[in-house]
Amino acid sequence: MTVSGQEQIYQVGDFLRGGGFRDTYECASDPTKLLKFDRYGAGTRKIKSRGPVKDLFRKLRAKLGYKKQRLTGNQDELLGWQHIQEVGLAGHHAFTRVHGMVETNLGPALMIEKINNFAYSEIRSVRDYIKQHGRIQDAELIRALVEYFKILRAHHVSCFADRPENMGIVVDTHGKTYIKCFDVKTYLDHQFLPINKIEYFRKRRIQRRLDRHFSILSGENAAEGARI
Repeated sequence: MTVSGQEQIYQVGDFLRGGGFRDTYECASDPTKLLKFDRYGAGTRKIKSRGPVKDLFRKLRAKLGYKKQRLTGNQDELLGWQHIQEVGLAGHHAFTRVHGMVETNLGPALMIEKINNFAYSEIRSVRDYIKQHGRIQDAELIRALVEYFKILRAHHVSCFADRPENMGIVVDTHGKTYIKCFDVKTYLDHQFLPINKIEYFRKRRIQRRLDRHFSILSGENAAEGARI
């Protein structure tokens, strides 16, 4: 968007929340949007320690040709959004729309759609629900989760969309509950054996991961009765 031939400078509003790599703010220039700011620049993201054994394994794996991803959180999400677009899900209500990088009075930020139609006043995500209620046993929420994971599985979506903190619990205009993803940052590809690069095996890994996450969230009994 331009103003008098120049790129528009968006004004940053109130701080909303902070994640592992980014901070999210209101967009004062457009109340229907949010702005995500990287906390670390490219190549400076902190690498979490997984313990001495796993850290040693990762170092050895790196020597065999595996490289750690050194992108920023916003660059990661743009890559994830590119995949969402490629599989035809950019306009689907299950994904928060990403509008791309913009300039703000506080520097570059990723602009995304702002979500307001939450199902509960205090609960925003599946993680919030679990913290308050424990194991998910609500039939309507389980139904929404089943439909959501069907979408992820059908299109082999492998990103932060399958994390409970990124699953918003929202309602449509008819009051029906559905899940809406907040974050589509891509996962690192930890596979380095040639066979794991074959598309068939890659998709099978994604399906197993999604099935496992769904079972954990909904409970084995619910997952058995509503197999995705």
